[in-house]
Amino acid sequence: MSKQSFQNKQNHQVIFNAIVESSNDAIITKTLSGEITSWNKSAECIFGYSMQEAIGQPITMLIPPDRNDEELHIIDRIGRGEKIDHFETIRIRRDGKRIVISATISPLKDESGKIIGASKIARDISHTKKIEEHPMSAVYLRAIGQLALVSITDRHGNITMANQKFCEVSGFSIEELIGRNHRVLRSGEHPKSFWVEMWATVAKGCTWHREVCNRTKKGELYWVDSTIVPIKNADEEIDGYLSVRVDITERKNQETALRMRLKESKCLYTIRRQMLPQTGIKRICRLIIKELMNAMQYPEITAIKIEIGSNLYTSANYTNTLTNALCSDIVVDNNTKCGELQVYYSQDKPFLLPDEQNLINCITEDLGKWLGRKRAEERINYLATHDALTSLPNRNLLQERIARLMTRNYRNSQQAAILFIDLDYFKVVNDSFGHDIGDLLLKQVSKRLLSCVRREDTVARQGGDEFIILLENITNKPDAGIVAQVILKKIAQPFYIADKELRISASIGITIFPEDGDNVNTLLKNSDIAMSYAKADDRNGYQFFSPKMNLLISEKYYLKTELYNALQRNELQLFYQPVISMPDCRIKSMEVLLRWQHHKLGLISPLKFIPLAEESGLIASIGEWVLKTACSQIKVWQAKGYQVPQLAINLSARLFRHKTLVTDISRVLKETDVKAHCLAVEITESMLVHNVNEAKKILDQLSALGLKILMDDFGTGYSSLSYMKHFPINTLKIDQTFVQDITTDPNDAAITAAIIAMARSLNLEVIAEGVETKEQVAILTRQGCKRFQGYYFCRPLSVLEIENKLPQALPEVKS
Repeated sequence: MSKQSFQNKQNHQVIFNAIVESSNDAIITKTLSGEITSWNKSAECIFGYSMQEAIGQPITMLIPPDRNDEELHIIDRIGRGEKIDHFETIRIRRDGKRIVISATISPLKDESGKIIGASKIARDISHTKKIEEHPMSAVYLRAIGQLALVSITDRHGNITMANQKFCEVSGFSIEELIGRNHRVLRSGEHPKSFWVEMWATVAKGCTWHREVCNRTKKGELYWVDSTIVPIKNADEEIDGYLSVRVDITERKNQETALRMRLKESKCLYTIRRQMLPQTGIKRICRLIIKELMNAMQYPEITAIKIEIGSNLYTSANYTNTLTNALCSDIVVDNNTKCGELQVYYSQDKPFLLPDEQNLINCITEDLGKWLGRKRAEERINYLATHDALTSLPNRNLLQERIARLMTRNYRNSQQAAILFIDLDYFKVVNDSFGHDIGDLLLKQVSKRLLSCVRREDTVARQGGDEFIILLENITNKPDAGIVAQVILKKIAQPFYIADKELRISASIGITIFPEDGDNVNTLLKNSDIAMSYAKADDRNGYQFFSPKMNLLISEKYYLKTELYNALQRNELQLFYQPVISMPDCRIKSMEVLLRWQHHKLGLISPLKFIPLAEESGLIASIGEWVLKTACSQIKVWQAKGYQVPQLAINLSARLFRHKTLVTDISRVLKETDVKAHCLAVEITESMLVHNVNEAKKILDQLSALGLKILMDDFGTGYSSLSYMKHFPINTLKIDQTFVQDITTDPNDAAITAAIIAMARSLNLEVIAEGVETKEQVAILTRQGCKRFQGYYFCRPLSVLEIENKLPQALPEVKS
């Protein structure tokens, strides 16, 4: 035999032994000669002999002398291989008492099939036979059986007889009941002490009478009015018990239903009385938990969970491991589920259906209606104080909070800060991708702003692309600057919306309370002014308010007004700065630079008035003036016999996005009769990143006209190779910030070398801006740069000044 087969055989033997020992019937084996070979515990109980006393003894010690022939007859039938079923006979216990048994006897064979003995399964039916033999027992049992559930058990509670009514109500068949203990009917509704008291009563020979809740085979509960009568023999010893039960389930259900209705009414009345508009959700849910637990059939094992949105309310005894539950959805307006009420029993007890489910449904229906009314009122109040798009506080709520903060901080001598935030380039996104994308962007911006501040601070939407942050109780002024830096860094990170990568920045103005104002309007106005300065200062930065800003704002307003008259007064002028090719030191091209010679203020830098022109909308008129003037100057120089180098005209961001840009340039070229190859346009990287498709379309149209495209300030923006791939760019201009320190900063030298190498590989020309020393020229030349612009060669010159240089540099220049 293999090791595995041996192990399996051992396992089977263990299981078999366990079954034999747990049986309520006596299980005995014997040889053909009648010697007992096995004896289980039930055999000990029925016959009174221990296993040690029985094993090895002849089976005849259990047989009355007058029945010895019966044993010989049994051995004869077993020897022929027959099985004897339900054989009733008399046997003798150890104490000499005669008992009636019902036995099933089977042949016992070895592995070869040879009969070597017999196995007997025996049951003591003495008490049942006595009842059956009573002259009136059949009459009584039939009469009682029409109305009651009747059963007989042995003295251990094992069922030996049950009537048809018992089977009908319990759901068990006769075969399933006989031999099983009455514990199979227990429902779990009664405590252990209930059954202890029952056994103590009947064991004394007394009749026991109580109402009992039992459980059917299917698990359903039923109630019986139960009477248990001990059955005694002639010696007044208890042989078993007669149980007579009357089904009272309907009456008990009616009583339970009445109690439940009273409890339901009290529960609902108490809860509804507290469902007022001013009552908080937490208070209502706690009340529901308390009242509903008391109204349930088993309050002591009831656990409750209420979920409303992200809020969770539970009874003290609730755990996540509970599974036996009744549930009901909490529904508000338009049949929208907003939560759920779950009621659990922590023990395996049945719910009273449909009563308890109906109560839970009533509570959730009331709760849903109350929540709907409450939320409608809260929504009205919310809309009055919050922005509909971002759900941030609006200007009204912000002003209230600032006013309360000022009152509190005045008393405590604490500082606060207001950050006025305006998004840079948001209009570009809105114009390019539509308001839907713009709205989604504003929502994401609001989330990022909230992540930058503390819980006690306020982030509000002023309107459009303007946001205001109230920082409460800051320690000192620099703290506000630190928060502003965090915000700028957060906003500068790319946004991903509808499969698009969007990039914007922010300009922030900061006022400090009480330093910059003692009322709400002043603080907000000054933060707005500071933001304007941050935006004017190349954007993507922040500025603290200072009193001089008010003066500068006035000056700005004055300049904006004066700019309207500058064209009429002929105060705008063009200057020209050459681009020199090396090593022949010839003028290869010239950059056209705009200047404003004000009649009172003198020369005004374009860095000062171009932003004003863009804000005021004058940039289109000024741009057309620059183009016409430059083209007219080309014609004048050509008429004088000069070979005019290509002129490069700067396009501002707003002018580049102007809808009629290409049409206006084409028209001016025709009106002045200037060839397009005489001109180039300079753009910056920042003009291309916000709407790549639109930018490409414009540049393709300009290139199709014959204009060259220069990318100015390359290296300071995103410096993406995709520009080189997608846009018709002819020339890169290395920004002067890299050129200035190229002789002392290895990083700058490495950057310029990389730009020049990249441009050469892409067949692009390179111009180095801001060249001021011979050493810079030498390094750039070694790196492969051949064109230069800067004060080392020539500063920007007026028409007359540059005209004096044209004859000397242009004779050999080919157009």
